[in-house]
Amino acid sequence: MNMKLSSLGERVVVDNILKIISRVFPEGQLPLGDDAAAFKLGDSWIILKIDGSSASMSKYEFMSWYDFGWRVTVAAVTDVVVKGGRPLGVVSSIGIPKDMDESVVYEIVGGVTDLTSSINSYVLGGDINESVSDVWVDVAVVGVTSRLIPALGLKPGDELLVDGCLGLSAIPYIIYLNKLDPTPWSDLLMKVWRVKPPVEFLSISDKVRVATDISDGLTSVNRLLELNNVGLLIDEIPLCDECLEFAKEVRVDVKDFMRYLGEEFRIVFTVGEGGLSSNYIRLGTVVSGSGIVVSGERVGFGWEYFKGFH
Repeated sequence: MNMKLSSLGERVVVDNILKIISRVFPEGQLPLGDDAAAFKLGDSWIILKIDGSSASMSKYEFMSWYDFGWRVTVAAVTDVVVKGGRPLGVVSSIGIPKDMDESVVYEIVGGVTDLTSSINSYVLGGDINESVSDVWVDVAVVGVTSRLIPALGLKPGDELLVDGCLGLSAIPYIIYLNKLDPTPWSDLLMKVWRVKPPVEFLSISDKVRVATDISDGLTSVNRLLELNNVGLLIDEIPLCDECLEFAKEVRVDVKDFMRYLGEEFRIVFTVGEGGLSSNYIRLGTVVSGSGIVVSGERVGFGWEYFKGFH
């Protein structure tokens, strides 16, 4: 008997899709369910990723259409970068109702284009479609690398690092949830809307052994752990100073940032022998077992389509 998507959740649906496509998925170093897919071409690996969002689910009223286009593009680009790929080109597809103003299309395309320009890549075209009631944007990215970084390979004792502080992306959701006026926080929101793709990660990618991005918050970390059959001990989530100041100002629980973080598009990774000379933030220690324990408390926060935050 078929079930409603809301009863299953995104993860179950994706797992079922992977079973369907497994017979035509390219063999290689990136397994089914990794952040992106790759195939060998000569001495290089070509990496492909597509990501998308609907405005009804992912665009706040106080977010511009330009920033919506930027955000969807960052998501797809990050999934290529985290696998060690240099983004070569971007294509996008937009669905929009016919009674909307043409400026919406141009703003979305402007966000896609400017983000792509900021990483010295190319926009290779796209597609536009008529939708019934919602606006949606899909962005596909192609990248290239000589060395892939898989999500498989974590083992107990590994130190997980993250390429920056966390929590800023929770701020717009907390504003929305608590019906706050976003105006006093416009500068802070701009840091969220115009988040930079983590292309600097490519400068250390030859030292990285395992990596994923945390676009779905701690749910993304949990998926990485499940893929490797390990757990993670975290002393303290490395929240950004701005989050602590915001929490104090609007009187919200700091735990809300753990629950709603994710779309900073940070990269979580571990390195091989020799470590790194650069200063990255320690997230936690990989251990035997399963799940995430923060300051002695087991947590399972994160985002999942068809179910929302949990």
